[in-house]
Amino acid sequence: MLASTKSISDKRPISQRVPELDGIRGLAILLVILHHRFPDHGLLRRIGEAGWIGVDLFFVLSGYLITVVLLDAVGKPYYYRNFIARRTLRILPLYYLCLVLFIVATRLSANAELWDSLQRWGGAGWFALYLGNFHIAWVNAMPPIFSLTPLWSLQVEEQFYVLFPLVVSLLSIQNLCRMLVGCVIAAPLLRICLTLFVPDSAEACYVLMPCRMDALALGALLAASSYSRPALFPNGFFMRLCGAIGGIAILVAVFFGWLDLHSPFVRSLGYSMIDLAFAVVLATVISLPGSNLTALLRQRPLVYTGKISYGLYLLHVPASWIALTTISRLVSTDVQRYWIFSIPITFAASFLAAAISWRFLEGPMARLKERVTSTLQPAAESKALFSSASN
Repeated sequence: MLASTKSISDKRPISQRVPELDGIRGLAILLVILHHRFPDHGLLRRIGEAGWIGVDLFFVLSGYLITVVLLDAVGKPYYYRNFIARRTLRILPLYYLCLVLFIVATRLSANAELWDSLQRWGGAGWFALYLGNFHIAWVNAMPPIFSLTPLWSLQVEEQFYVLFPLVVSLLSIQNLCRMLVGCVIAAPLLRICLTLFVPDSAEACYVLMPCRMDALALGALLAASSYSRPALFPNGFFMRLCGAIGGIAILVAVFFGWLDLHSPFVRSLGYSMIDLAFAVVLATVISLPGSNLTALLRQRPLVYTGKISYGLYLLHVPASWIALTTISRLVSTDVQRYWIFSIPITFAASFLAAAISWRFLEGPMARLKERVTSTLQPAAESKALFSSASN
């Protein structure tokens, strides 16, 4: 254990904030929102249908950022408690506030069938216990209340957050890399077995943490590799070429409509291929910060979108539904049928709700977690230690 800690903590720190990573997060949430409101119109439809890959981009980026944080903190006082305290203050307040609001709104809805359908599905208690993804896999169906649907990915990440810090603290950097490679290999094998032997397991392949650990592990492997073998990420032509290949592979798959979410190929090998392409793009971005190639990701609107992406993820469904329903009643026309109106309304309502959430809840909680965890570690430790993973 002591040797493991020394082998990691003696490496260079890599926790400084990189605006391009907020830009990547911003792109991911824009894809997710478009996926939930895509138009039946040409290329936009293809992009919207494939927008679920934004969740995979979140997973790869989360794996990288969380591993950066853990590798910089391992061996320091209150390592695990500090990490869990910060994750709790960042994630749970808005999560449980939204969960309560979703349940109350469903219960008080004039449509009693909504509440009955939720009870037949299994109830909201699974989400309160952060086990909603397990129940989705068991019944092979998403919850009937659409506002609850995005919560499964937060549970995958939280299950990862609980377990992975222990793994990082126990393994040397070399063994950690080997373990992560094993996860990258094991996840598609598990999905292949489920696809072959349990055909009605499409949702399990999509929402269970062991089935999706390849995305998280690829991001984590980027962070761990940058400690053990930084020469793997040189600046220059090679990384630009790799990034271009990864980006083109994603664009080709989207353009030709190869990303049917629950097709046997996508749910077995396709998730891993998308995650690998995103990992290549991410490796390029972290190798070339501040370059002309990554200039788009540094644009302030996109960086701000990444900053409020958590609120956007949780609130875009109810916020857009309220806005679209209200406007439809005012103009006596169902504007949801016209994508040229529904898409901008969806984005405007989502950004407004997320901005309010950041201003009055998430921002204050971010400041609170700085104060709380500063009492749990020596003052000499960097205040910015966790900044890259603050969203």
